[in-house]
Amino acid sequence: MKKALLTLAMAAVIVVMLAAPAFAAIVSLPVPPDWVNGDPQKGWRSNGTDDAETSLTIEQLQSAKYLVLEVSKEPEGGEIKFTVQCDPDWSWDETTLKPADVYKDGKITIELSKMTGWKNIAKATKGKFLIGYWDPNWDGLSITKAYLETGGGGGSDGGGAAKTGDSAMTALSIAALLTAAGAAVFVSRKIKAR
Repeated sequence: MKKALLTLAMAAVIVVMLAAPAFAAIVSLPVPPDWVNGDPQKGWRSNGTDDAETSLTIEQLQSAKYLVLEVSKEPEGGEIKFTVQCDPDWSWDETTLKPADVYKDGKITIELSKMTGWKNIAKATKGKFLIGYWDPNWDGLSITKAYLETGGGGGSDGGGAAKTGDSAMTALSIAALLTAAGAAVFVSRKIKAR
């Protein structure tokens, strides 16, 4: 009986481990951003970059999977440019995005691993990134909230909504965890009754 209880406990731990990727940690970014490179380009930088004091750490950049920009309206024109720079060489790595590919349900979601140069952040001690928009300018994106997600929800489908599989996995994992916990209680009561 003790072996059955241990097996159920291990099953519960495995379910929780599988469910963990479905949850996203959020790193809020200030709006407007702290880095301005002219009217059409604004962005964020890790603490110490350009001798600036910010609340964003390089570790948060390194663990980020998505940049999510909540907007009050759908972008109406032009391209969105995503630029990243980091030490040691500070190269200007830029990716051009079509609004239709990254906008969905009031959010612009950018999968960072697909952005040119983002992989360099992994070995950096300082870094920064910009969003460029020229039609009419950065403020024309109407960003109301900005944040980095470290996993789960962002939506690699190019849209702003959480992936359907994440919600389903979360619900399934919680149900399995509750079932395992109930079974463990039942087995422990049976053991005590003997």
